[in-house]
Amino acid sequence: MGMRMTTSRIAKATLAGVFSLTIAALLPGIADATPDFAAQAQASGLTAAQATELQAKADDYLAKLGGTQIAPNKIDLDGTALISLAVPGEDHPRNLSTAAEPDPCNYYEQVVKDGHFCAYSRPTHLGDSIDMYHCQKYSLPGWSGVGSWINAQSSGTRARFYGKSGNLLYTTPVPNSFDDYNWSPVWTIRPC
Repeated sequence: MGMRMTTSRIAKATLAGVFSLTIAALLPGIADATPDFAAQAQASGLTAAQATELQAKADDYLAKLGGTQIAPNKIDLDGTALISLAVPGEDHPRNLSTAAEPDPCNYYEQVVKDGHFCAYSRPTHLGDSIDMYHCQKYSLPGWSGVGSWINAQSSGTRARFYGKSGNLLYTTPVPNSFDDYNWSPVWTIRPC
């Protein structure tokens, strides 16, 4: 019996060692596959402090809503919506990615693209934005106070805002419409 336990312990220790070495060998490849958003942000002109603050903001959104960070200030919500983050201290998101794709919700660079509903964390289309382009309910990331929205969806489409218990709070006018709105009681938005 004593011999079996010793053999069993040796086998377990050997297996654990092999497993640890395998994981250690794989980790550098995994780390290399993760984009360095801080470096991208700094290459786009942000200071190290701004890049750190922006990443903390992105991490907060990711923790609340999930999704995948695809650029220093962009989060893809499973191909159904795109969150664009304003650099802390700035009024609206700017393009910090290596791909120069326009932000469909950047009201200050262009007119909001047709087919999109955009929610903004601050009044008059400022702050972080969520571009909702699929017909489903989206959770808000705990925004409070007055923000804004633009409904540029297809003709006749109205967005609906819901409270914590799922109660309907507001229905937007048909496109093209926009307004400021108090996000404090809003938990979810269905853009269609």
